[in-house]
Formats: sequence, C-alpha cells, structure tokens
Amino acid sequence: MEHTRFTVRNFTGYSAVVLGLGVVSVGFGAVDLIMIAPKGLEQAAAVGQAEVLISAIYAVFIGVVDVFSGRLAIAEGEELTWRRLPVLATSLLLLLVPCQFIGIGLGLGIEPLLRATGQKAELIPLVGDYVQVRTYAIALVLGYMILSESLKICGLKNFSALNLLFGLAMNVLFNWVFLDTGASRLFASPTAAVATATLVAQALMTLSGSIVLVRQLRRRPDRFERPGRKAVLTEFRSMARTAPGVGLRHFNDYLGTTIPLLFIGTLGVAQLAAATVATKIYTLFCRVPQACFAGSFVFYGYALGRRPSDLARTVRKMRLYSAVPTAAATAVTVLAAPWLVVVFAGPGLDRDLAQSLLYAYLLYVPAYFFEQILGEMLTARQRAGLLFLSSTAVTYALTIPLAWCAVFLLDSTFLAIACKGIPTAVLALVFWRALRRVERSGTAPAESEMSLA
Repeated sequence: MEHTRFTVRNFTGYSAVVLGLGVVSVGFGAVDLIMIAPKGLEQAAAVGQAEVLISAIYAVFIGVVDVFSGRLAIAEGEELTWRRLPVLATSLLLLLVPCQFIGIGLGLGIEPLLRATGQKAELIPLVGDYVQVRTYAIALVLGYMILSESLKICGLKNFSALNLLFGLAMNVLFNWVFLDTGASRLFASPTAAVATATLVAQALMTLSGSIVLVRQLRRRPDRFERPGRKAVLTEFRSMARTAPGVGLRHFNDYLGTTIPLLFIGTLGVAQLAAATVATKIYTLFCRVPQACFAGSFVFYGYALGRRPSDLARTVRKMRLYSAVPTAAATAVTVLAAPWLVVVFAGPGLDRDLAQSLLYAYLLYVPAYFFEQILGEMLTARQRAGLLFLSSTAVTYALTIPLAWCAVFLLDSTFLAIACKGIPTAVLALVFWRALRRVERSGTAPAESEMSLA
C-alpha cells in the first residue's frame, strides 16, 4: 500500500495525473463542438448551451462521487478495502437507482424549462435532445466517474490516465460514426448523436477500467468478503443522507460563479465578452490548484484511515504542497496575462478590460485556496450538512447580492467579479473553524460524521 503514504513524490504524482486528466477531459467537449460544427451553427450553439445545463445538473450528482471516493480513500488508508469495498459498491448500486429516476425527471423537464425561460424556439429541441441523452444515462455517467476515482485511489492513477485517452479516441470514433455514416439516421438530431458518442466512450472506459481494477485488487493478499444485508442498508442510508448535501454545495458554487456573469451580461456585449475571456483563462488556471485539492482530498482520506497521531502536521504539509504550485501558477498567470488575453481575444474585444477582470479573479486566490482545500477535508470527513448550509447561506446572502450591487448600483464589472472574495473568505473561515473543532474532538468520520447534519 505504498501509494497511500503521504510523501512529496506520491502527492505530486497524484496531483500531476489529476491535472493531466483535467486537461484531457476538456477534449471531450472540444471534440463534440469541432465535429458537430459542419452540421450548422444552430447545432454547435445547442451543444454549447446544453453543456452549461449539464454542468449544473452534474454538480448536484457529484456528491455521490465524493462520498463514495472519500469512504474508499479511508478504507485504503485503513488497509480494509477488502472488507469495505463490497459494502460500498453494493450500497452505491442501490443509490444509483433513485439517481437514475431523478435524471430521467430532469431530462423530461428540460424542454419545458427552456420554453418557460424564453429560449430560442429552434434551439429548444436540439438542446433537449443532448441533455436528455446525458441525463437518461446518469447512472452510467456516475458509474464512470466513480470508477475513475477508484482507479486513482487504489494506486492505478497512471492507468486512469491511459483509460481517459482511450475514451477520448473512442469519442472521436463514435462521433464520426454517429454523425457522418448511415448510423446518423438512428438519432433525432446531431446533438443527440454526439451526446450518445460520449456515453458510449464512457461505457467503454467503465468496462476496461472495471476489468483492470478487479484484477489489481484480486492480487492483494486479502480476499473480499461478501457484504451483509445489514451493513449494506446502513451504508446506503448513510450515503443517501450525505451525498445530497455535498452535491448541493457544488451546485451552490456553480451558481455563485454563473449568476454574476448573467448580471454582467446586462451591462452590454463588450463587458460580457471581456468577462467571458477572463473567466476562460481563470478556469484554465484553476486546473492547477484543483489538482492539488483533489490530491489533498484523497491523502487526507488515507490519513483518516491510518489515524496518525500527527494528523495536524500532515495537514500542514498538504497545505504547503498545494500552496507552492498554486502560488507559482498565480505568478505565471499574472505575468502572462496580456499574452493570454491576446490568445483568447476575438475581433473587437476590449483587451484592457479582459486583463483587469482576470486580475479581479486572481485577487481572491488566497481566500479561494483555503476555502477549497478546507472544504475538501470536510468532504472527506463527510460533513455534508455543514458544507450545504454554509455554502447556501453565503451564496444567496452574500455572493449573489454583492454581485447584484456591483452591477446594478455601481455599474462595475470589475467589482462584480472581485467582490466574490468576500464570501469566499467567509466560507474559508467557517470551514477552518469547523475542521479545527472536528479534529480536536477526534470523531471518526466513518461512524458519526457520515450524515447530512
């Protein structure tokens, strides 16, 4: 179990792989847009709009992935995967049933929602086709996400990267098959075809990943135990209570980023275009700290399983190992900002405004760093209720009202973005106090903390 030891090499290797996976994952959306572009502007626009909706929907379901991954990391740290994984996997299968029904309901409701919000009539069926295909198979999507995390947690991070590259190649292949061959007649629209191609690629990655993971785990000396009915039901109830809180925290984060951009859109095309370019660059920058946060989440889970006497010292090291790459990426982004804006700039873009808005994002990177890394540690401890309630209160009482005031009272695009540093700092403080209190109490996360409250 060498991969569970917290060392510079292990942490750096894990975070580097996560960073690479994040970059490659962008390719799936890019491939869809590139290959559907010849079918017309409406098709490409529909895929772009549908991806925004899918991101919001998946944000809620990510709670299932985080809860499962956190518990698996703790089991790996305890070296009890042979006993815990069968229970976790069986409970997960039960949890995917209600997730599937919710996904179907969301898919059925997407077109009425688009009509109610006044979207263009010609785009509604195209967006609906894409979203419905992706949501009708939500159980498959979650299964793929969880398998990808399980591979990394169980010491197969390099294979996880190879598996994603394989999936990207399959995505290209099936996009071509479903769009440019006789198979295109099987689909109601090109948007449904590219969505199906993504699902097929994810299914193939799930299959190949499952085979390798099972083979790897069977090589371990301990044999898997058949899960007991009582243990499975207890785990299922605990996961069902915890996952929604973690997922809704992600949804709140998504809204806290998206709604200010909608406000900025009312100031005019120039401001929105500059904000969009700044947001794209900042999103790419965030790949670096997010990879470090993912590493902290997993290695903190390992540490909870090991129950070391010097947990606080381990946490300080995690912060240091995450802070150095984040600071370096921030410095590079600040220095390269003028050139980055040029790369993403289109005709007529106010480059000075885009650059200043990028600096507005970077102003609150320190608060963002602590809010995210402490949030990951609380997620590993399954503190779903705290994560949900605090993020909900801050998002709707601070983030959105502050952005509204900046746009509609002060007429400032810069402040609309920069003011998010205030709620982010508040959340960081709340999370710090909560984590400090939990660590002092010494409560075991696998027992009393795996609930919503």
